Amino acid sequence: MTVRPGRNFREPKAIELLAFAYALGVAGTLWDWREHLLGPGTQPPHLVIDLGGLVVISALAFSGRIDLRSRTFIALYVLLVLVVLVAFGPFVLMMAAPRSSLMASLMHSMMSSGALLAYLPLVLLASWSAWRWLSQDRLNWWRLATALGIVVVAIATVWDLYWHQTHPMELRTSMAGLPPHQAILAGFLIGLIGTGWGAALGINRAEFRSQTTGGAIENAASKSK
Repeated sequence: MTVRPGRNFREPKAIELLAFAYALGVAGTLWDWREHLLGPGTQPPHLVIDLGGLVVISALAFSGRIDLRSRTFIALYVLLVLVVLVAFGPFVLMMAAPRSSLMASLMHSMMSSGALLAYLPLVLLASWSAWRWLSQDRLNWWRLATALGIVVVAIATVWDLYWHQTHPMELRTSMAGLPPHQAILAGFLIGLIGTGWGAALGINRAEFRSQTTGGAIENAASKSK
């Protein structure tokens, strides 16, 4: 009986998961632009953006084999927890107590320079995840795009916070006109193009293997007759 090897994040189905996560980020960004065009904007698009980015980071960070007892895993886990708190904490608080003093304090702290440090784990984790993904296999353009996309998104997210701190009176009819928002979309698109190509390439290879294996079985069967 043939034993099938375990799956990892370099196989087609995992690439498709990454493509879906990047597509989620693109959809959330465009949705956010539309909401701001219609009014002051709402939080659900930000949740979609954060969810897409978090799935990408998690898939890249835990790609390949990893020792659950290693310092690498512990560091990745701690950074991931910090990123989840930074990304989803404000959203949960806004939904649970939008007019509380805690929410007011949070909004005030977001306009301080110290808030930029809170996003440092996001950039570190995105960069580390990208490096880990690239180290798993041979470098090519679509793998580079897959890894680079989330790094661009992370850096652009910090830039977006800095932009709003330094341009508090910036009012535009569309968020599409803000450079950090354009960079966030560009990052998701870069990753989507890379993962899309990788997924298509993996599917084609799987079909080729299936056809080759099927032909070999048929030849063997015909020879045995």
